[in-house]
Parts: sequence; C-alpha cells; structure tokens
Amino acid sequence: MGIEFCVNQVILDTETEALYLVLWISPGNEYGYWYDLNSSSRKPSRFQMCDVSERVRDGHYEVDIYSSSVDARSEDTLTEKELSHRDRIWNIMKTAVETEPDIYDKKLRSEILRKVADVNGLAPNNLYKWLDYYWRSGKTKNAFIPKYFNCGGKGKEKNSYRKKDSQHSSGAGVSCKSLENNDRLNFAAAIKKYYLTRQKMSFKIVYEKLLQDFYTVQSADSNGVGKLKLLPPHELPSLRQFRYWYSKNRDIVSETKNREGESTFNLDKRSVLGKSDYGLMGPGSQFQIDATVGDIYLVSQFDRSNLIGRPVLYFVIDAFSRMVVGVGIALEGPSWGSAMMAIINMASDKVAYCGEYGIDITESDWPCHHVPAVLIGDRGEMESRNADNLVNILGIRIVNTPPYRADWKGIVEQHFRTINTNSIALLPGSVKPDMSKRGGKDYRLDATLDIWQFTQIIIKCVLYYNNHHYMDYFEKSEDMMRDNVDAIPSRIWEWGIRHCSGALRSFPEETVRMAVLPTDKATVTAKGIKFKGAFYSSDRTIGEAWFEKARSGKTWAIKVSYDPRDMANIYIWNKDDKKYDACYLLEWNQKYAGKYLDEVIYEQKKEAFGRKQLKLSEIEAKVNLNAEIDAIVTNAKDMSASLSGKSKKERISNIKENRRNERDSMRLEVKLAENTTEEINSVQTNNLNEDIDPILQMIRSKLEERLKNE
Repeated sequence: MGIEFCVNQVILDTETEALYLVLWISPGNEYGYWYDLNSSSRKPSRFQMCDVSERVRDGHYEVDIYSSSVDARSEDTLTEKELSHRDRIWNIMKTAVETEPDIYDKKLRSEILRKVADVNGLAPNNLYKWLDYYWRSGKTKNAFIPKYFNCGGKGKEKNSYRKKDSQHSSGAGVSCKSLENNDRLNFAAAIKKYYLTRQKMSFKIVYEKLLQDFYTVQSADSNGVGKLKLLPPHELPSLRQFRYWYSKNRDIVSETKNREGESTFNLDKRSVLGKSDYGLMGPGSQFQIDATVGDIYLVSQFDRSNLIGRPVLYFVIDAFSRMVVGVGIALEGPSWGSAMMAIINMASDKVAYCGEYGIDITESDWPCHHVPAVLIGDRGEMESRNADNLVNILGIRIVNTPPYRADWKGIVEQHFRTINTNSIALLPGSVKPDMSKRGGKDYRLDATLDIWQFTQIIIKCVLYYNNHHYMDYFEKSEDMMRDNVDAIPSRIWEWGIRHCSGALRSFPEETVRMAVLPTDKATVTAKGIKFKGAFYSSDRTIGEAWFEKARSGKTWAIKVSYDPRDMANIYIWNKDDKKYDACYLLEWNQKYAGKYLDEVIYEQKKEAFGRKQLKLSEIEAKVNLNAEIDAIVTNAKDMSASLSGKSKKERISNIKENRRNERDSMRLEVKLAENTTEEINSVQTNNLNEDIDPILQMIRSKLEERLKNE
C-alpha cells in the first residue's frame, strides 16, 4: 500500500524546516494544493503527489497530523457576540472557500474574491486575511471566531450599523437609523408576515411592506384624501440593514419549507450540505451513522447479578468502501451522548482503542482515523445543537435523512442486520423469537456479558467484517473490475485511498473529542466539583482555591464537558488560555472510574433505594425503642408512687450520702453474685443485722431467695 495523504496533514521539509499544510487533494490522487505555514504570502501552491511520496520515502519529508489553531469550543461556550461575528464572516466567505479547487489557483482566486467583495461591499484585500484564518484553522467555520483575548479595548462596544450605513446612505450627509431593539422586532414581524409565505415575495418588496407597516404616519393630500407618509430618512432602517439582520438570523430550513412547501423541501431542497461534485468519489466522501438496539441483555459491571437491559449500538460506515470506521456502544437510548462515542471513535487511533479492550492489532487491520466530507445521520441527534460543532469546528457537512427515507442509510442498516443475525444471536442473553410466548423460556436470565465484554466481541466482529467479509451484493466500478479488487471492505478502502481519495481529513483526536463531547452543569462545592453524584478536582481548581471559596461563601454552577463512556474525567473551559482543563475523580470516588455514565446512575439509584428501605427499618426500630422506654418509665413512676412521703428538703439534703449507700450496695450485690455458698453464708452472718439500711435489707431478701433456690 502506498503512502496515505489526506487534507489537514502537515508535511515537514527536513532540510529547510518548511511546514506545508495540505488543503486539497485531487480525486485521482495525482496532485494537490498545500499552504506554507511559515510564509506570509498567503498563497497556496500546487504539488504533485508522486513527487511528495518519493520525498517522504527518501526521508526528505515527514508527515504528521496538523494541530490546527481552530477554536474547539462548543456552541454553548460561545458568546452572542462571538457567534454573530463568526456567522457574519462565514456567510461572506462560504461561497469562496467552498469553490474548490479554483480558490487555490492564483488567477481564479482573484476573480472569486473580487465577486465576493463586490456583493458584500468590501475591498478584496480584506478577504485574504479571512482566507488565511480559514486555511490555518483546518478549513472550519470556527476559524472566524474573533480573537478578542488578543485585542485591546476590553468592554467597549461598537455600533456596527451607523458607520457602515452612513457610507451607503441615499443622500449626501444623510445617515441611516441606528437600530434599536424595537426595530429588530419589526424586522421579525415583517419576515414572518410577508417573507415566510407561499406568496414568495422578493426581499425588496418585503422591505417596502416593513416601511409601510412600521415607519409611516397618516397624512392627507390637498384634496383631503388620506395618505401614508414615510418618517424622516434618519428614522428609517435601510434595505442593507434589513438584509444584514436577516442574514444573521436566517433559518434556511424554515424559509424553504414556508416558501416552497414541505413536500418540495423533502424532494429537492432538504439539507444536503455536501457539494454535489463529491458524490462517492472515494473513501471519506460520505460516512453514514445510525443506531440500533442490540438484541441481547447485559449484566452490570458493579454487580453481575443485576440485569441492565439491552445496549445501544452506533456504527459509522464509509459509503464508498462499506468499511466500518467508527463504533459506539452505550446504555443510553439513541441520543447525542451515544452518537458522539462513535464519532470520537471514527477519528481515533484504532490500535490504541483496541488495546484498551485487550485486543492487539496493527494499523493495517483498521486504518481508519479520519473526518469525512459529509456525514449522513438521522433526524434527532444530528439536528441537535451539539451537532453544530461538527460543522463549525471540524468542517463536516451534515446531511439529515428526511422523514420516511430510511433507505438513505441503507448501507449501515444492512450492517445492523449482519451483526444482529450472525453474531449477537449466538450470545447468552440474546433475544429469541419465542421469548414473549406463554411458557417460553426467559432468555434474559441467561445474560452473562457486561458492556466491556460485549464491546470486545463487537470489536472482533468489526475486524472480521472489515478484513474478511465478502460482499457479493457490492457493485464494483469499471476501474475496480480492471484492477481485480476483491469486494471486501478493507481492499476497497485501500484501493480507494490509492486511486480516488481526496475527501479524507485528519484532526488531532483531542480536537475531535472536545468538539463532540456533551455539556452539562456541575456545582462547585466545598467537597469538590459535584457532577452526576460524583466529585472532581483539578490542579487549577486547587491552585485557585475554588473549594475554600465555596466553603466560606456559597456554591456556584459551572458548565462542563464530559465523556459518558468513562466518568473518570470531566472538562472545564478556561477563558484565560482558551483551553479545557481536565478534572479527575477524587480518591474516594474512584469506584466510578472507567464506568459508563448509565451504569453510574443505575448504581446511584440502587444505593438510594437501599438507603430508603434502611431508613424505613430504622424508623420502625426507633418507634419500638421509644415504646420500650415509655414502658420502663411508666413502671418507674408506678414504683415511685408508693414511696413514703418526704419533704422536698429531705429528698435533696442527703444526695451525697444516698449516692454512697447506693454505690456500696451495688458493690455488695456484685460481690455476693460472685461468692460461693459458704462465703455468702459468712456475709449473711457477719454483715447483716436487724438495723440494716432498707437497701441492704432488699439485698438480704435477694440473698435469702438465692440460698433457698440452691
């Protein structure tokens, strides 16, 4: 197999120490464009693939994954100002950066940027800076997040409308209105009333309707006929302002459905964010992801006597080669938290992943650790806010299958049938057809595998499928037939890499992880950062005395990212250096390390139920204790009621003497209990007389009774 190249790799010239970032590779793997990261020219250059491959083999070039400067923050951690700035520039640059490979050619690039500049009223030279940001940041939308932490003027705000619109005013020296919140409400009302309808009004007509409804006053002409009169120019928003506001708040899906209709949207305009010229031109041009519930019951890793239900399986499959490129196994129902496991695995080193489960493989056994151009997913998790990070941070184009179009993911659906029928059905605890029949065996009781062991089995099934499964249903291309390519996923993948791949891209695994990890709220307490019932800490939180502050004041909430597959760590965003800090479980919470979130929650609920039952038993025992105490007290009161009458003074005047007599009597009783019969007789003869204290008289009575019994 030849040397594999993909977008976002960096090529190091060992002689000159120049760094070249791969921006694009031709479909036939003949040539590509790269970007000199050490140069200030901002000009990509073309390279021949064979020349680069030869220099890599000779040791003149070294290939590595590019640790881009892309801002890997999730959407939840970005401010409104940052989102607005990013989306504004993206809407300007999107057409240009996606015009590949023309944008890399010097002459064609100038023409492309000139047209973009004319449409947006900008100078072409200003666009080169944004283009440089985009390329250096791994060709992602988040490249345009402003670097405010590198800039001055902290806390100052600028009105982006007044200056710009004064340059485009309708008359000399007349400026447009500075927009207020009421104007934006008017904009939204006009869009909803006139633009998002089946009448398909042009934007200019909608603008005129806006002015008619909100920026006119009633007047009368010379004949007394009522007319509408526009407000003065400085009180009117401009068409440019209206258009700019809508570009920032535009919902293309809602717009298309309202203006074109639901059926037209599903047929012709549904969300196909990938470019049509990608198609299925090679590995990575399109991945498909979907979930299914495994037909097997598992047991808990904490207590193997507990059944924890059926796992949810996610697979990511390359549509070109049918190669399984990512796996995710969870206990949570189909959701983003489960899907992100497969997406992280998709871009991860499989040698290390298999090693975590005690399975030794080589790179050639599972050579998949890439990001695709297009990812086809299901409605739901792929329409969530979390999925936006795939677009903005990793540059993946998301395609969601419309309703009733499961055939769009036929490749991955077929793989589910293969796994469930050929592998899972043979395992203990698997679901059998006669399970629900009366008198049928309950196969759930046969469950013996926990989720870690089940994952081991699935990994081995995937390795078998990728490297040995012959697909007699696979339709080879003419080129494949000419090269005698076997219809086995790994063979097709390898052939595609050599001959027609240009869509695969690579990112550092940590960038992919932070892009897809779900976020939630945690609480800073004196005992640590509390999250999902567990407590965490970090070097940063200890150094900044977070927990001392929480103890002396009050707790506060923070936003964290977490990996549901392993609760050993959570991650907090550090605004100062724009990085994530890993927080680790405190020592007394290490029982949760390496456990899935669902297992942790299950065990916590089990413990809570046990505590509730013990609490009821405790209350019942306490009730009985109180009843027994009350009985003793009642008996004591009855005994005290028969005492001879003594004054209060008499009762309290001899406390010390009474205490001494009581102590001597108790000692005597103990001694009598330990003595033999002869000794007892001696005590009776020598120590007891008629003038004895009433307490000693009571002891004598006990002694006489004891002697009688003996």
